[in-house]
Amino acid sequence: MPSIVDQLVSHVLDTPFEAFNEETILAAKKRLIDALGCTVSGAGASGNDAMLNLFSEWGGAPQATVLGSGTKLPLPHAAMVNSLQTRSFDFEVCGPEPEGINKGKMVGHVASTTEPLALNVGEYTHATGKEMLAAVILGGDVAARISVSNTFNFDADFEVCGTSNAFGAVAVAGRLMGLNHDQLRNAFGIALNLMAGSYQGIWDGVHSFKLPGAAAAYNGILSCQLSVGGFSGVQDALESRLGYFNLYCADPHPDVMLADLGSIFYVKGQHKLHPSCYGNHNPIECAMLLRDEHGFTADQVEEVFLDVPPNRIDHFLNQVATAEDQQPKFLFTIPYAVANALHRGRPELEHYTEELIHDPAVLDLTARVKLRAGLPVGKNHAIRMTIHLKDGRVVETYREDPSGWLDTPAPYDAIVDKYWRNIRFSNLVSDDRAKHALHLIENLEQVTDVTELAAQLSR
Repeated sequence: MPSIVDQLVSHVLDTPFEAFNEETILAAKKRLIDALGCTVSGAGASGNDAMLNLFSEWGGAPQATVLGSGTKLPLPHAAMVNSLQTRSFDFEVCGPEPEGINKGKMVGHVASTTEPLALNVGEYTHATGKEMLAAVILGGDVAARISVSNTFNFDADFEVCGTSNAFGAVAVAGRLMGLNHDQLRNAFGIALNLMAGSYQGIWDGVHSFKLPGAAAAYNGILSCQLSVGGFSGVQDALESRLGYFNLYCADPHPDVMLADLGSIFYVKGQHKLHPSCYGNHNPIECAMLLRDEHGFTADQVEEVFLDVPPNRIDHFLNQVATAEDQQPKFLFTIPYAVANALHRGRPELEHYTEELIHDPAVLDLTARVKLRAGLPVGKNHAIRMTIHLKDGRVVETYREDPSGWLDTPAPYDAIVDKYWRNIRFSNLVSDDRAKHALHLIENLEQVTDVTELAAQLSR
């Protein structure tokens, strides 16, 4: 029996485009529409200019495009900046979600790495749309399978965007760059010595929370290019004594990662309808529901209580953001998400910018949103929201899952609407260019050179 890594390499290199049915191809296109829109909206977001300015100062071959600004950088630098931008509002599509025996297991933010990476490497290699689609499908499939081989744990794991995404990045780059079997196997071995990442950046609310996925994009390209150049890596990145399973997995289950390999592609994304962590979305939607249903304003709210499962209490989502905190902190806090929704309605990207996050009225209400351990363990997103109004009224609702989550997928029109929200927020890409880019993604099988897509998504 071939090793797991050999089976994955064969899967990445030998699966023909004809193996993908219409449903699989459509799911990949949805992910690209979603993620690349987020890449554009993240241009200039908090902290990102520091990296872009540094890479621009370093200079180098203008090999690939930074979306939004149109800056040309060396391939790995462009891919790293684009991944950083995609992750900036925690708005990009989650997943891809596992199916079959692995259904329901958590994967993370694979697309923040693989989608912009596929466009940049495709631009570099002058790939066709079919080649880019195949790389997105197979790279996401590999990354998701790496994720389900470990029990997802925010408190015990390396940041999954820095580990699973790195394998996905190698798969995407290796497929598009035309590596052979030995070269791609070796590239996975090189990547093993480059991956890492910590969830502490989310707890602290700092710009570095975006780095694991961005570094994965850089390292995926670096690993493939070094491998082609003859640089040798670990022989078995997964199963060796000090390979991925033994070093990076607190609870490894390598036996499940190959289930239905080649017959079921993990490709369907969970498409967020609001900026910020998915853990905020059910509270956001409950807050909007109660506000609209009972006709009160944020100024009339005395206190808000959320009964949640007990594992949500000692959690980064249960932190109160203050005027001293930076933009990333506000992406990962339920109290701010609820206060913002009560004040402003549907969350928009600008609500998570430096200009608006420190609004004193919103911060005042944020401090009066409290989480309580009042629901059983089992459904992490479930909440019972109780709002006490200053006039003595008490309004309440219960809900288990947010829109776009697993069994309630976002419709295609909502994904396209989200794309336009991202484009118009950025104010960098004209409507005509964005419309043409959307048309190219929707008809990607007919595109002969994806360089055109990168050009349309740039100023």
